[in-house]
Amino acid sequence: MRRLFGTDGIRGVANTYPMTTEIAMQVGRGIAFLVKDFKHGHRPRIIIGKDTRLSCYMLEHALSAGICSMGVDVLLSGPLPTPGIAFITTSMRADAGVVISASHNPFQDNGIKIFSKTGYKLPDEQEADIEDLIFSQKMAALRPVADEVGKAYRIQDCRGRYIVFLKHTFPSNYTLDDFHIVLDCANGATYGVAPHVFEELGAKVTKIGVEPNGKNINDECGALHPKRMAEIVKKPGADIGIALDGDGDRLIVSGEKGNIV
Repeated sequence: MRRLFGTDGIRGVANTYPMTTEIAMQVGRGIAFLVKDFKHGHRPRIIIGKDTRLSCYMLEHALSAGICSMGVDVLLSGPLPTPGIAFITTSMRADAGVVISASHNPFQDNGIKIFSKTGYKLPDEQEADIEDLIFSQKMAALRPVADEVGKAYRIQDCRGRYIVFLKHTFPSNYTLDDFHIVLDCANGATYGVAPHVFEELGAKVTKIGVEPNGKNINDECGALHPKRMAEIVKKPGADIGIALDGDGDRLIVSGEKGNIV
């Protein structure tokens, strides 16, 4: 019987079970033990990314502490869309990636989702292995000695790497010149990525939902609340509207007349 992981990682209200710092630290230890088991003596690295929720800070630190305590290094990306964490995990040849996000849910919720080194969701069997390690309380005996603990590093160019990758997916013989996009980033993880991508491809971008404060992610904005975006699109001059959700893994599109597609 699954005790922590659901169909899309671990979810819950922040600072209540299971989304507590204590569980996050244990999950970090479990992930680290799994990647060490497959690394055969080489120092593994795990990417940690997040959205803009207030609780992401405490969970990021707890996960990092758990991972480092098992002798594995951490690479911190800062706020980045969930697909971006999958990309960074593979492009930097990390051994796993972790996203701290509850996607389209309100700021009070949060979650932990794990990617394998391939950039895809960790298989159910390995999630079950992490649960077994946590609830069997075996990990205390598996911790390395003091001179073998890991380090946490903050990566400064994750957004730039992802922006370049996204632009390269756009056909090289096309631009968005003379195109006006109304873009709602839901005050979430895409706020520092999506506007730059469209602007650098030539579009004029009217930005909303790009002022995260830790508590306003998905709050009457983004993919679950596209009405504001659609109303702006109706005004003369806009060609299309795009509303993303808090972690950037879904979107709603509006035509030039404000009709939701």
